[in-house]
Amino acid sequence: MADSFFTPVSGFDLPRFAGVPTFMRLPHVPFDHPRFPEVEIGLIGAPWDGGTTNRPGPRHGPRQLRDLSTMIRAQNGATWVAPFDVAACADLGDVAPNPGDLMDTMAR
Repeated sequence: MADSFFTPVSGFDLPRFAGVPTFMRLPHVPFDHPRFPEVEIGLIGAPWDGGTTNRPGPRHGPRQLRDLSTMIRAQNGATWVAPFDVAACADLGDVAPNPGDLMDTMAR
């Protein structure tokens, strides 16, 4: 069994519509968290519109992905694979974009 710290919050413990949304209800583990070195698979959001023209809104993508992923189950219904049993997964948060400087945003 995987470390319970790196598993999603159960819907029995907290309803899926409640709490702070993280990707698949995984723990939020920022880079300065003491358990960050243990993360094997991490999601990092890049909320930024700078790479698009006439298509505003990509900056909302990471937040929407986190919100919608709360309904994903911890186990695949067809293959019965449970990724959280084989890897330490976490939501690493968002990159802090600089809306006025493309090169600075890419460096972050």
